[in-house]
Amino acid sequence: MSQRRLPEPHLRDEFRRELRARLMREAAVTLTGKRRDNAWTAWLRPALAVGLAALVLIAGATSAAAGSVPGDPAFGLKRAIEEVRVALTFDDVERVRVLADIADQRLSELAQVASRDDKAPTASAEYAEAVTRFREAVDTLQQAAPEDKSALAQDVADAAREKHEIVLEQLKDRLSEKAKDSVDRALEEERKDTTQNTKDKQDNAGNPGASPKNNNASPRGNERTTSPRTATPRPTEKRP
Repeated sequence: MSQRRLPEPHLRDEFRRELRARLMREAAVTLTGKRRDNAWTAWLRPALAVGLAALVLIAGATSAAAGSVPGDPAFGLKRAIEEVRVALTFDDVERVRVLADIADQRLSELAQVASRDDKAPTASAEYAEAVTRFREAVDTLQQAAPEDKSALAQDVADAAREKHEIVLEQLKDRLSEKAKDSVDRALEEERKDTTQNTKDKQDNAGNPGASPKNNNASPRGNERTTSPRTATPRPTEKRP
């Protein structure tokens, strides 16, 4: 059986020209897109590398700062982060709570380095400074805020004082004399303010109309003083 050979296909010249032109257009678009992608990638890769390195450095520095104690190089960054936290707290009572947390943190750091003569004095001074700032915030709030906020601030102050006394009682034997001086000053300030506030409450209970800060007001200050009347002598009758 004989096989019939099929004729070889031939492309028309017009179709060949159209196909060539189409391929050239598509190739031009593809090459242009690749050039643009390469330029964008060439700029993006170094930027991403720098950004990633910065994030790693920031994360490492923040982690180191979180575990630092007074006297460490990273402690300054830790204080800066705390200042940002205070600045971003707009509620007065919540700001007092934040300052109380910072004072607690300083006390925790003091407990870590209590037996180290090179760091304990610095840590005790930082604790005393934090307590002073906390107490000033409480006093300012009590003078200017409504009674409900003033009571909340005093509750925070009382809770912080009790906590600090318990911890410092355990640390007393481990602290040096220089460190004890700063701690004693901080505790004295806390106890003094608490005693004054207790006296104010007692005075206000006895005289509701008195100002909370007016400790010299007398409960009998509003009473009217009257002078005793002088008796008029009767005329003497003469007998006949």
